[in-house]
Amino acid sequence: MIRCNRACAGRVSRHPGSTTGDGEMQQDVKPSAVVDCLGLYCPMPIAMTKDAIEKVGIGEVLLVEADDPAAQEDIRRWANRVGHEIVKFEKDGEVIRFSIRRMK
Repeated sequence: MIRCNRACAGRVSRHPGSTTGDGEMQQDVKPSAVVDCLGLYCPMPIAMTKDAIEKVGIGEVLLVEADDPAAQEDIRRWANRVGHEIVKFEKDGEVIRFSIRRMK
């Protein structure tokens, strides 16, 4: 996984064998890429998610990790608006993890 910050915004780590643990929507979702937005605040998590989803194939899953409280609502709304599927959501303390399936 690559820790994303302003210096490497938009870079995506490819981890086909990663697991994300138990989630409330679906278990055992295997991401094909991970974006680590920890320590970044609006608008970076949503901007990096939008850029990264375009780098994975249709049907593949992108794991986004963030700790900006606004990211929880921002990423949900963005995914619904553009037609991608949130297949898993986790919140572990301040860390928020979304598994998003690219649909188009």
